[in-house]
Amino acid sequence: MLIGELAESLEVSTKTLRHYERIGLLPESSRGTNGYRYYSVEAVTRARMVVALRRLDLPIETIKELLYTGCKSTLRQRLLGSLDLKRQEIELEIAVLQGKHEDLEARFMRLYRSPGTLPGHCICGLLNESCSCGETS
Repeated sequence: MLIGELAESLEVSTKTLRHYERIGLLPESSRGTNGYRYYSVEAVTRARMVVALRRLDLPIETIKELLYTGCKSTLRQRLLGSLDLKRQEIELEIAVLQGKHEDLEARFMRLYRSPGTLPGHCICGLLNESCSCGETS
């Protein structure tokens, strides 16, 4: 398969495929007399796998480890481990974002509910501070 055809079928750029080949994620392509890159069936299969793993937001180094490790576990077992770690990272990110959201919501509501007697420039409630604008909140 020509590089352009493969890139189009995977919805990536030819530059991406050349990069993956250069860093060893894809086997070296053969060249036609015209200089075009041609990928074998095995290389196309590998490219599909690499692109699918990248779409899972796995880092390139992790993909290399998954595909080229010498350990006895199967690719499926290694992928399950990597996906579990990724899932845990995302759960942590969600928890952090939830905390930030709750803090922002509390600050918003405190500022929103400030008495109308406070000066228009008073944001002490937003800052979680006692009012230093000369009036109490």
